[in-house]
Amino acid sequence: MWILFAFGASLFWGMSYVLSEEIYKQISVFTSLSIMSFAVFILTLIVTCITGDLKPDLIEIVYSKRLMWYVLGGIMALFAAELFIGFSITSKNATLAGLIEISYPIFIAIFGYILFKNSVTTGTIIGSIIIFTGVFVIYYANY
Repeated sequence: MWILFAFGASLFWGMSYVLSEEIYKQISVFTSLSIMSFAVFILTLIVTCITGDLKPDLIEIVYSKRLMWYVLGGIMALFAAELFIGFSITSKNATLAGLIEISYPIFIAIFGYILFKNSVTTGTIIGSIIIFTGVFVIYYANY
């Protein structure tokens, strides 16, 4: 089932980038992200209240300093990522920005290893080299 969720995320990220490119032609990245983030906040708050997860999750965050730092770090990383991809899309286009941004699994492996000592396999290293080669080709073919 995880593979379907991953493909679903890919599908909707793709749609999001294409729609964002058109939105950014009319309004700023900051305004767009503010409106979209607020709407996502309201929708996820409603779902979290319906599922009953909000109260126990907030209690868990409050009582776990480590989890609180993870949440704050995740917020800052998500904010920075959204800004960077927004400015990348406005500087070039959604297709090329997305094709370069797809190198993020390499950084998942790097940060996973640095922060949590997750293992890095030979396959991960080979895949990273292939991804960076693709990024290089995309950049220089569209420079």
